[in-house]
This record gives sequence, C-alpha cells and structure tokens, in this order.
Amino acid sequence: MRLKLTIQPIPVSTWGRSLANRLPRKDWDKIRYDEYRRADYTCEICEEINLSLHCHEVWSFEERKKIQRLMGFEVCCELCHDVHHFGRSKATKTKVYIDRLIRHWCVVNKKTLNDFRLYESQIFEINKKRANRFYVVKVGRRILV
Repeated sequence: MRLKLTIQPIPVSTWGRSLANRLPRKDWDKIRYDEYRRADYTCEICEEINLSLHCHEVWSFEERKKIQRLMGFEVCCELCHDVHHFGRSKATKTKVYIDRLIRHWCVVNKKTLNDFRLYESQIFEINKKRANRFYVVKVGRRILV
C-alpha cells in the first residue's frame, strides 16, 4: 500500500535518541528553520500552510544489523507529525484527538477507516518485532549515544 502519510514507529531502545533531543537548541533550530524555508512553510504531506510546523526526522532500519539510520527531514503539520508518532499519540492524547488523527490519515491517503485499521495492525506487527531489540542510531558516520 503506497501512502503519503505513514505511521513511523521507533523502537523503545531509541526513544529520545534524536537530533532534536541531542543537539544544542541553537543547532537544532538552525536545521529545522532551514527545513521550514526549504518546504516554503508548507506541510510536505498534506500541503497545508501552517504556522505550527514540525521538523520530522526520517529514519530507516536495517533489521538484520539492528541499525537505525537518519535519512533526512520532513516538514509536516502537527496532525501529520502526530500520525507519524501514532503510538506516542495514542498514549498521550485524548480519544477525540486520536479520532481526528485517523480521519486525517484517511483524507490524506484517500483511504477508508477499514484501510486504516488494517494498516495500523500491520504497523503494530513491525513495532512488536522491533520492541525488544537494541538499535544503534547512526547519523552519517556518527553514532548517537
């Protein structure tokens, strides 16, 4: 299933091990403001022009080697960002807001609620496999500790 808006689960072992959390604030601000300008202050997923933008770190996973690698950045609105982090959103947001995220996913991807439920269960299976593994987090040639 090819989707514009995806859920992107992060293994428990790497929660909080992101550039946003590891870099000095001024360095992270430079990266994210550069990304906002590059995206013309528009969500790169749903294309909404929004003042509440987020700079989302896009990661890839080498499951066999247990490496989580930074691939780049994506500028997104708060709704799209909260869908990317749907597991965290479900744990911290209200049911009303979660329903809004699901509707947003359906609209952006032109899919049904049943499509979302099937997709969510597939993502849950991926997340379950990653849950108890320790991943090395790489940014370029550097390892984030």
